[in-house]
Amino acid sequence: MPAMIMLQFAPFKLSSPTQMTSPASMQRLLRAILLFAVGAALAVGSAISPAAASMIRDTEIEAGLEGLMAHLVAAAGFPPGGVKIRIFIDPSYNAFVAGKRIIYVHSGLLEQASGAGEFLGVMAHELGHVREGHVQRLDDELQQASNNAALATLAAIAVAAGGSGDAAAGVLIGGTDTAKRGFLASRRRDEAVADEIALDLLEKTGTSAVGLRDLMARMARQRSLPESRQSLYYSTHPGAQERLQALQDHVGKSDHSDNQLPEAALAIYARIVAKMAAWTESPQRVIARAAEMAPDPTMETYILAIASFRRGDLGDALARMDELTATYPDDAFFHEFKGDILFAMARPAEAAASYETALQLRPGSVLIQLNLGRSLIAEGGPASLERAIQVLALARDAESQWGFLHRQYGIALGKAGRIVEADLALADEAIVINDKQRAAQLARRVLARDGVAENFRSRASDILFRYGGQAD
Repeated sequence: MPAMIMLQFAPFKLSSPTQMTSPASMQRLLRAILLFAVGAALAVGSAISPAAASMIRDTEIEAGLEGLMAHLVAAAGFPPGGVKIRIFIDPSYNAFVAGKRIIYVHSGLLEQASGAGEFLGVMAHELGHVREGHVQRLDDELQQASNNAALATLAAIAVAAGGSGDAAAGVLIGGTDTAKRGFLASRRRDEAVADEIALDLLEKTGTSAVGLRDLMARMARQRSLPESRQSLYYSTHPGAQERLQALQDHVGKSDHSDNQLPEAALAIYARIVAKMAAWTESPQRVIARAAEMAPDPTMETYILAIASFRRGDLGDALARMDELTATYPDDAFFHEFKGDILFAMARPAEAAASYETALQLRPGSVLIQLNLGRSLIAEGGPASLERAIQVLALARDAESQWGFLHRQYGIALGKAGRIVEADLALADEAIVINDKQRAAQLARRVLARDGVAENFRSRASDILFRYGGQAD
């Protein structure tokens, strides 16, 4: 599995309006939709729809972007690492908040932003939503909706934000214009509040707001465009024209408007943008444009290695990464990608060695731990499996809501002969992915065994108590 892990999302299917008769079922549906749509939808005017949405997990990109915004996160009152970034492959310009402290960024934002300053302006805005709990408040409003008319109105708005105008028109039957206006007015207020917080965070950290101002100026100009040509960020962040004036006033008054970001920050951002392009554009295009895409010769070699990897030319990819790891032995991400190549070449022991080096340089990285664990499982042998169990346990504890981690942990335990623990790990995976029947089944299997330690028996009993009587 490469460093850039791809997670596919299935499409949401909407029932007809006549089938949406249960407020409870409507609420469940809307929460699923709102994960994609509220705070910004995934695909209005986008070439990639929610049905094809892919989230990518990459150590370097996530760590780099989170490092760039660390000063803003601290100014917002969150602990180091307290706000995470996740990336969707989607060419549209957009970012949104879902969950309590996760900001989702479209690859198109990184590709289209004028630079690191604009990116930080957008992140400051999204941090405003996080700090004020806007997504949670919207979910609370949804839960409090007491009739199908209100629910249908919210559904229409959510579906429209997801790019399905026809479906929205159907769902809106029975809704009210008053409810719709109220909802949209609330969204505009939220955007204005997020702007105010963004400006405060930028000012406190001495960061220029010019990037955010220039973005809003572009968004405001889109008001005159046909809806099909409007940016997704404009569509999902209303009130750009009204908000622009406040941003212009701030830039005119702030002592930090002319401040430039440190060269190191600019270099990190340029490397991230180049790497993202190497993974999202065709390998042929990357090879043809590598010198243009890369900020320096080192990065050119890096993205050419990625292109070769994607083409299946693993020998060329490995040769390039051998060169980079020899020249830059302290670069964790170079060692990590070399491990990816070796793993793909069915050389798990060598892959594990590269991942171990990367982990020493980047302690606590969940993705490196994951890939190290998988290479150790493939290598086999008691010592390798025990090490796999160790690192996968750490990864699972750090991201307990990622089912794939529980599965890999369970596989390692099973291969090591720790069957009871393996079943409990797979039950945890089932819980995370909402397969309640499977979780209960695995718990029963643990309880049916003789000689099970009391702590494991207690855990299995708890799972069975919670999920054993549920049919879905």
